[in-house]
Amino acid sequence: MLRLLSEQGSYSEAALNVGRQQLFLYFDEMVYRRFEVPLKQLLIEVAPFETFDAELARLLSGDSRAGELVARLQESTSMMEPGAPEQLTLRPIFRSFLLWKLGQELNADEQKALFSRAGLYYELRDEMKRALDCYARVGDHRRISELLVKNAEMHVGVGQYLEMEQYYFAMPREEILRSPTLMAGMSMLCSLFMDFDRSEHWYQELQNFAAGRKKSEPEYRDARGRLAYLDIALPQRGSKGLIEIIASVFQVMGDKQLKLPAFSVTSTLPSLMNGGKDFCEWSKKDDILYATMRKPVEGILGRDGVGLADCAICESYFEKGEEYQPKLLTLLSRLSDIQRYGSPDIEFAAVGLLSRAQMAQGQAQMAFASVENLRGRFVETGETRFLPNMDALLCRIRMRQGDAVFLDRWMKEKAPKDDLRIWALHRYLYLTKAMVQIANGACINALMILARLLPYTEKCNRIMDQIYIHILSAVCHFRMGNQQWRKELSLVLDLTCEYGFICPVAEYGAAILPLLTACDWKKDGTHLEKLIAATRIQAVNYPLFLKPEVKLAEPLTAAEQQVLKLLCHNMSNQEICDILGIKLATAKTHVSRILQKLGVNRRSEAKEAAEKLELI
Repeated sequence: MLRLLSEQGSYSEAALNVGRQQLFLYFDEMVYRRFEVPLKQLLIEVAPFETFDAELARLLSGDSRAGELVARLQESTSMMEPGAPEQLTLRPIFRSFLLWKLGQELNADEQKALFSRAGLYYELRDEMKRALDCYARVGDHRRISELLVKNAEMHVGVGQYLEMEQYYFAMPREEILRSPTLMAGMSMLCSLFMDFDRSEHWYQELQNFAAGRKKSEPEYRDARGRLAYLDIALPQRGSKGLIEIIASVFQVMGDKQLKLPAFSVTSTLPSLMNGGKDFCEWSKKDDILYATMRKPVEGILGRDGVGLADCAICESYFEKGEEYQPKLLTLLSRLSDIQRYGSPDIEFAAVGLLSRAQMAQGQAQMAFASVENLRGRFVETGETRFLPNMDALLCRIRMRQGDAVFLDRWMKEKAPKDDLRIWALHRYLYLTKAMVQIANGACINALMILARLLPYTEKCNRIMDQIYIHILSAVCHFRMGNQQWRKELSLVLDLTCEYGFICPVAEYGAAILPLLTACDWKKDGTHLEKLIAATRIQAVNYPLFLKPEVKLAEPLTAAEQQVLKLLCHNMSNQEICDILGIKLATAKTHVSRILQKLGVNRRSEAKEAAEKLELI
């Protein structure tokens, strides 16, 4: 390859392709042809898969000696990457050669059969994503349909819709229309991507499906059950009228006319009031609802109903700043029942509430331990769907403790990356990301995320999320010297006054206190006094919460921004001069001013500060 590139005089894609072709011909002549036929066949058939084991090799090749052949490859060749013996990986360059060879030796039908066998292998092991990938390669929409239905039944509530999105949207319309499960899945998936019109379209198609079936048919009962599920669970339906819907569904279920699909009431969030649905409206009459709705809700939700009512009323009291401790003790006394008979969703909501109560009492380290212990157990039991939100909750706790290293690591490794196409189930992650950006002084970036989230919360009447978004927006505008903060804070105060909430504001402590004391909101002086008093307590507990560690003394000029970008690419002053066409003295002046504005002394520190402030 080096000889070829030297002959060409420079690198080019064409030269690389020629070199690759020559290398493949060498492999073919000097290596591949020397293998016996069964071994050559096995190599060709495992090549499309990044990892494989002896069992997959046997299924693909149909050769009972596949395990022995694989062992020989490991012992006598260097084709395999080092690693776990049960999960084998071909070296990339040799795998590329084998894929080239596969295109020569297997026709289209033989390749389809190969991927179909692999799909069956992964399906039997419940590796749905890999099985779907294989069936998608061969265009087997019927098998994809069956697997999506199976996957939705396996995964309560959200049906792993984000992972399965590409397969839902690639399904032929007529295939979806055959299945109530897929129509319900499409309605929920579109809603979670905030495409509410399309969500309602699939809801209507499901209604049409039910209308075309006799009440005695299983398909009718399945469709009606999924319509009831959507009536309760679709985000755009909000919680208005939900009491009547639940009561009606409970009555029908009692008559055994309807079976409701299982679903998560929290959507894997550490909250019930702000989980799968926003139940702020219910908090206005929480004691009455606890007495009247507990039985119907538990009857409908089954395992998800165990401990739900106790968790919900405790959270309602907590948000309103009322005497919640007795109810928290009652909830904690039921944790063993929740673990034994209930669902991990309610357990996470209960532990999430416990951690917030511990933080409110100034015990952030205990709060971190509570969540970390549950996280460890969920990892052991395979409840990985909760981990992203658990990690975000841990990040929020560390934020109060001023652990900048933890925050930076979370942002790099676990924060959502796509700020344009926001997935509604990840709103807790996005709000956490906005909080970290505020803590890093990147208020503009935080405002862009908040602006993307707000329409969803308004459309779906998510009161608690609206409060959080307006609080964070107010903090951003306040720090930027923009009077828009007054409007944002007034919206927060109006909402919290209407619902009697104290904690959603007070938990922002030192970050929101200056705004509360400087605002001119006069609708309810008593409510404002309660908020300020509770917020002062949290400001004492966590005086550095959301306080930027690094900030610009003054904004960079356009020229300084250009120099900063080059400086962060480790350019010398002379290299900066050559690129920008400026004098050396000018470059030195720019660099000196940049270091001064960033409050650092070295060029390496400037790069680190610029990354934290998201200036590059």
